[in-house]
Amino acid sequence: MGRTGAGHARSLPSPARVLRGLPVASAIPDASGRGGRPNPPQAGADGAPTAMSGRFRIETLGCKANTYDSALLRQELRRRGWRRAAKGEAADLVVVNSCTVTDRADRASRKSAARLARRHPDAIVVMTGCAAETDPEGMAAVDGVRFVVGNQDKDRLVAEVLAAAAGGADGAPADDAPADGAPAGEVLGGVRPYARMRSRHPRARRWPAPAAAFAAPRALGGRTRAFVKIQEGCDAFCTFCVIPYARGPSRSLAADAVIEQVRAVCADGVREVVLTGTALGDFGVDRPGELDLEGLIRRILADTALEGLRVGSLDPHELTPGLRDLMVDEPRLRPHAHVSLQSPHPTILKRMRRRYGVAAVEEALTGLAALTPRLAARHGVIGGPFVGMDVIVGFPGETEAIFEASVAALAALPWTRLHVFPYSERAGTPATRLDGAVPPAERKRRVGVLMALSNARVLAAAEAIAAAAEPVTVLVEGPAKGLPDGWVQGRTANYHLVAFEAPGGRALKNTSARVRPVCAEALPRLGSARLRGRLVGGLAEGRLAGAG
Repeated sequence: MGRTGAGHARSLPSPARVLRGLPVASAIPDASGRGGRPNPPQAGADGAPTAMSGRFRIETLGCKANTYDSALLRQELRRRGWRRAAKGEAADLVVVNSCTVTDRADRASRKSAARLARRHPDAIVVMTGCAAETDPEGMAAVDGVRFVVGNQDKDRLVAEVLAAAAGGADGAPADDAPADGAPAGEVLGGVRPYARMRSRHPRARRWPAPAAAFAAPRALGGRTRAFVKIQEGCDAFCTFCVIPYARGPSRSLAADAVIEQVRAVCADGVREVVLTGTALGDFGVDRPGELDLEGLIRRILADTALEGLRVGSLDPHELTPGLRDLMVDEPRLRPHAHVSLQSPHPTILKRMRRRYGVAAVEEALTGLAALTPRLAARHGVIGGPFVGMDVIVGFPGETEAIFEASVAALAALPWTRLHVFPYSERAGTPATRLDGAVPPAERKRRVGVLMALSNARVLAAAEAIAAAAEPVTVLVEGPAKGLPDGWVQGRTANYHLVAFEAPGGRALKNTSARVRPVCAEALPRLGSARLRGRLVGGLAEGRLAGAG
């Protein structure tokens, strides 16, 4: 893993100060014969250093892929003897897993790193994630950042950072280290700035192989739900997005490895798995002749004892008739879809360079809605599939007339909830060169219009379930937020949030219960709604049935 100095002479904590109190046996003299640098970590039988440990903190920004990656980093640090810093406790290592989907996300990543460096002045601060991949030199310039590691090297982050912090595995100081032995803003690995990367296709760069980088987090400690990453990278090159450069080309985990990971998290007591990826619908495109996403789902259901399976974000055309039918034929595949819509208008879809048109949007959503009576008849699911959608407003060229047409189109389509985002420029993307920019204040107003539509729709869906007055099966996730002690909440198979009062409180987490909804309440701050109900017939420890 190569090392590049960013050339910023800033005051940073030295490895000896950062690793104070850690079990370092001795110090290695420098060229003058003076000691000062801590002894490099010694390798144990499994190759993991055993001579360094401490307290860590990981700050995660952005998407579920980053959340998954952070879980792997925590797992690796714990394997090496590190522990998570408690609230208010000083950390020895801080990792900021950054986002770069917009310029605003870049700024938020920088601010988080600077804030945490001030809060933990003696810590090694590491910037990783998508912002680190696309702008390593800019991230290295953030005050307090010690190392920058891009996504392409994230699978080796822990080993390389700890080795670099200790002066390198061979005990040699970094070439660009200042006199006190503290490297300033070092970029580790093969990452290069986005301006240079644009001249090369992402496929021309080295990226972690799925088998090495997609290990499922373990020791989940009674979690009801776990993510399993089966795909990474994107080949779409939408006009507003740099993710193909930040996460590389589409790469899929082998089906056998996916099955092993699902079985492993089931053994940890997880009741549901969510398949995730950067462009999940592209699963298998890099493995000709092997399973596509639908085929993989069928194999997971056939070859594992998993109780419930959910699928992450898909483009409309990826919600195929076969996948929709499987939600009815196999109740363990939850009737729940998250659609990466972005816009319901043909002009905007074309300007975004999306891979589908309005016809595919309408076919997918009406096809999902058509499952409602079949799900009710076969599995007692009340309310049909829960359909969430991502929508961007204020994209360049979205005139007032186009926005009004989009609102009308959304009002006429069947869905449950919207996640609405104002368009935010990302430097270097083609969208920043498009005409018809929408003022930021107008973007904000349009977000409000669609959120009002969404809040009304999701509350109406919950009220319809309450009006049916039929019991639903709930997988309990934990205490009900905002309600008295003794109330818990969880999700139905079709993802509606349900709260109920029950003896046992926190002890009920990860158990199933039959609950009769009696009313629905809006949760406007969350853009959601929640059902309240009464426990019916006690708790069921077995499988979460397909019922509502």
